[in-house]
Amino acid sequence: MSATSTGKPANQPFGGYYKPADRPVDDELARVSKGTPCGEYLRRFWQPIMMTERVGVTPLALRILGEDLILFRDLSGRLGLMDRYCSHRGMSLEYGIIAERGIRCAYHAWMYDCDGRILETPGEPPTSRIKDTVCQGAYPVVEYKGLIFAYFGPPELKPEFPRLDMMELPDNEMLPWQIHSPCNWLQVSENSMDPYHTPFLHTRMSGTQFEDVWGELPVIDLHDREFGFYYTNARRSGNNIWVRIHDHLVPNFSQNGGLFERGEQIRYFGRSSLTRWVVPIDDTNTFVIAWRNVNRRDDPEGRTKRDEIGWEKVDFYGQSVHRPYEMRQAKPSDYDAWAGQGPINSHAREHLGWTDQFVAQLRRRIRNDIRTVQKGNAPEVWRTRNGMPTPTHAGDTVLHIPRRNQDDRQLILDTSKRIADAYEATQNLPDGERRKAIEEKLAPLNV
Repeated sequence: MSATSTGKPANQPFGGYYKPADRPVDDELARVSKGTPCGEYLRRFWQPIMMTERVGVTPLALRILGEDLILFRDLSGRLGLMDRYCSHRGMSLEYGIIAERGIRCAYHAWMYDCDGRILETPGEPPTSRIKDTVCQGAYPVVEYKGLIFAYFGPPELKPEFPRLDMMELPDNEMLPWQIHSPCNWLQVSENSMDPYHTPFLHTRMSGTQFEDVWGELPVIDLHDREFGFYYTNARRSGNNIWVRIHDHLVPNFSQNGGLFERGEQIRYFGRSSLTRWVVPIDDTNTFVIAWRNVNRRDDPEGRTKRDEIGWEKVDFYGQSVHRPYEMRQAKPSDYDAWAGQGPINSHAREHLGWTDQFVAQLRRRIRNDIRTVQKGNAPEVWRTRNGMPTPTHAGDTVLHIPRRNQDDRQLILDTSKRIADAYEATQNLPDGERRKAIEEKLAPLNV
């Protein structure tokens, strides 16, 4: 029998008095500021930081990975991301004057280029060497399909910008969205590695938030891959077996299948409805920064609500605080699950079960990668091979396979393994060829 720190049984009825009062935080995974183990690890990857549409005619103050920054576009159209406080006397550059080339501090008119170099120090004598010996902290940025990405690590170790197959699909529109949560990044990120929350949180406990069939307890199978994991999330839908694949690439990227899938129609290799990063603002605040993927193939009924996608909003239930509190209590969803754990969840006070095995594996993987960086080695980062983007698997396949005179859950598992094998065997093909090859492999499984 387990016991509390006082020696009393952990299962003591009305034993709240004996529970430990402290909530120790797993600092190795939770802390993200510069110099912390996790912070140094996360800085080795390109991170999305802001929707492009948020950058206007004045500097935008923001905070990412515990750093106070400004983001701006100079009059020549270039983006700049730099320390918020001027290197001269520390005035915030959110009040700076945007120039043709870079930005000027309003205090003494020092002018900085987008890379942080000092271009002018007007009040200094002509012989001053300040601009040759001082540089404002700045970070490289890339603008891509409505999102702005930045690299915060050592410049000499900067990896190539991540190209994922979902980012380059033909006939797919990518709509940016960004939502804040007042909690640690890991609480938000782990949600995608918890397939068992779907039938309970999204269906059985709060009523159907997506589709009724999502309430079926899934058959899950986890697969390791070079840059993280993917898992099959399979269930029966009438006489069909519906296999939904989720990507989770370390450190903080995930994709899932279609938002409106019911498993009623045969389909092969439907793609992800969400391409998503979970980015720490600081230790106790997080951004979800993502694209909603919209195309007629994966949303044939046209159920996407474009006007509900953007800053602090997305077109499916329960992703932000922007609902009446009474509604959140009556029908809680994802945001309430991760933010409801508090600013930083205490892993020491959890009691993980069988359904949490993927969460535990994710924590182990991230911890190992953090320690790899701490030892002076490079983490595994996504990279292209032979000019091809990094392949992903997220999406839905539905096959017509009725129940047989055998264990149906084993049949579902066996089918999901066949589908995963087909996805992996074709992962280095261009999208059109991959779709065709997957259909050729899986069509004979239909009964």
